Amino acid sequence: TDLHPVPSAYTPVIKFYMDGIQIDLLFARLANGTKLQSLPSSSSQDPKKVEEEEDDPTSPTSTVTPPNSTTTTTNHQPHPRYEFQITDEDLVGLEDEATVRSMNGVRVAQLLLSSVPNLPHFRFVLRAIKQWARVHGLYSNVLGFLGGVNWAILVAFICKRYPEASPFVLMRHFFGTFGSWRWPRPVRLVKVVYSPPTGVMPLPVWNPKSNPRDWTHLMPILTPAYPSMNSSYNVGQPQLRRIMDELNEACRILQGISRGECTWANLFQGNDFFKQHRHYLQVCVLACRK
Repeated sequence: TDLHPVPSAYTPVIKFYMDGIQIDLLFARLANGTKLQSLPSSSSQDPKKVEEEEDDPTSPTSTVTPPNSTTTTTNHQPHPRYEFQITDEDLVGLEDEATVRSMNGVRVAQLLLSSVPNLPHFRFVLRAIKQWARVHGLYSNVLGFLGGVNWAILVAFICKRYPEASPFVLMRHFFGTFGSWRWPRPVRLVKVVYSPPTGVMPLPVWNPKSNPRDWTHLMPILTPAYPSMNSSYNVGQPQLRRIMDELNEACRILQGISRGECTWANLFQGNDFFKQHRHYLQVCVLACRK
């Protein structure tokens, strides 16, 4: 429902809702679909082999019922999940930047999941940080704040820096690190590569030394895949100031939680932005056509 295509966006997208879940759908046409066609499907599994595995107690998919147990356990394990992994080879033959950006949306997510040392900790902390950003009005690329990929890269940066830390310690490092970060110093997970992989067309890479427009970015958070881009290019000075204020306040609350002076409810309380100033200016923009 609520289908809304945005073909003119920097990365073309189709926005819609499915079963109440908001989805941003990207599209990319592969130059070579052989790799995609070779993926196994769930229907291609041998039913006899699956049945034998269920009957074999040594099988990792088998469920064993303890002796004298009155509970009957039925194994309904889902089939293995196969995901198309995007690599540099899949960029070979692509001739437009919009397609590469669409491919990199998925590629960046895959690189994040494969690069963090503890995936459950990464997911737990990312959920908490995104919820914190939402209740404080900081979760919006459109309004010049940060979106999902921006917060994910920042959380991955902390997880890689502190691989043995618990989720609470990771959150404390998150707010402490970025609350005192010296922007516009870029946040990057890997070293930026300026030369394209073999067979891939040369594409613009974020480089403030050679691109004056990149030099004006206030809060560069770089994507790890070629071509490395600033995922937060639309953050403005007022938004950056507010993000930093909220990060420092969250850092203070986390320190209070450590001392037993604050609770988690303090961290996830709604923001009182509309009580912080006496006057506010509302700007309405109208157009006679799209």
